[in-house]
Amino acid sequence: MTLDLANRDLRDRAFTDQNLSGADFRGSDLRGCDFTGAILRGANFTGAKFGKSRRRVWSLITRAGAIAIAVTLAAALGGITIGSVGSASAVVATASVAIAVTRGETGIIAGAIAGTAAVIGAGGIIAFLGGDVSRGLLLFLGSGVILAFAAFLFIQTVTELEQLSRTSFQNADLTNAIFDQVILKDANLEGAIGLNFYQKNPA
Repeated sequence: MTLDLANRDLRDRAFTDQNLSGADFRGSDLRGCDFTGAILRGANFTGAKFGKSRRRVWSLITRAGAIAIAVTLAAALGGITIGSVGSASAVVATASVAIAVTRGETGIIAGAIAGTAAVIGAGGIIAFLGGDVSRGLLLFLGSGVILAFAAFLFIQTVTELEQLSRTSFQNADLTNAIFDQVILKDANLEGAIGLNFYQKNPA
């Protein structure tokens, strides 16, 4: 019996190492799908969409931004209620929980670092306005360096995620698969076998 997955939103789904011979993917959105090592002999991909899915990237941006804000707010509340020691403790606690929950996801670590940089920068501004110019400048410049590092880390993570967000047919068996009316320029075809870009319905 043919597996009917036609005209569906299947973005970011994993089909790794599955036997999907003869499956019907006509008209489906397959951006970000992972078919690594899958057997796709005779599968029909007519009119399907391939390429990069932005879902995971936007999710990372949203979560990293939320962590940066959470760390900043925690520091502010800790400073108000307990003082500078409480502020530092709140930063460490909030960042540690976020990193632990996400299992050390690099983008989240970058968000926590950015939040810490914002706290340090705010401290520098307060010190500067309070008359301690040298301390204020030192803190402000330090926060800039830390923020730059966080930005580098985050951009690197997004770039890597962009690569992983492509439709992947790496090492897949595409013998007699039908790719009519499709564009495969953003798909990973490394190691795939049996692919004919000009293939129509076989006789």
